[in-house]
Amino acid sequence: MYRKLFNVMVLMISVLTVNLLTGFITNHIIHYNIALNPYKFTGIAMLALVFILVPAYSYMSAQVEILIARVLLSGSNSFGKIIGLLLSFALIFSILFAIYLHEWFNINLLTVLKNKLF
Repeated sequence: MYRKLFNVMVLMISVLTVNLLTGFITNHIIHYNIALNPYKFTGIAMLALVFILVPAYSYMSAQVEILIARVLLSGSNSFGKIIGLLLSFALIFSILFAIYLHEWFNINLLTVLKNKLF
């Protein structure tokens, strides 16, 4: 049970993290402003994304998976197997939630929470 839960959590966090990192790369390439016809720029940008994101995704995926597994294991070792795993997952997921919320809707979660609490 623990191993399956651990693998699912590693997969979820890895996918979200790699998607966030590749999203930063994509946004940088797409918003790079050059004086080209929009049709040519779209074709060139699509090719550039494939040539950049495929190796980046395969490299980052493995590295992020290792990092997430280590963080989740250290939480498990600190607070007990299941509780530590759940606490580590909740912390990482909360951080990713705040980053995605800021990226997608330009909402700063810390400011919102501070205003609600005080």
